[in-house]
Amino acid sequence: MGTVMLYAKLRELADGHREIDVPWSDGDSVGEVVTRLIHLKPELEGHIVGGDRAIVRYVSILLDGRDVRYHDGLSTPLNEESILSIFPPSR
Repeated sequence: MGTVMLYAKLRELADGHREIDVPWSDGDSVGEVVTRLIHLKPELEGHIVGGDRAIVRYVSILLDGRDVRYHDGLSTPLNEESILSIFPPSR
């Protein structure tokens, strides 16, 4: 189990939840966790990853404070203590 932190508009879409517990294990990818998050909160569909399964432009996904775009993107592996933070575009 891990924690996904949502900010601004994404938090609003997730019924005001700032933190969402999402099941994952060591070695699961950011993309797998985002898919599980969207399954738990379908209102987030299309707001984090697009139809091309790429991170939506201007959305930042941070793994333990580091943007996953500078790692392996959605393929970046997590460990059980990881924290994902997802920031939508600023208004």
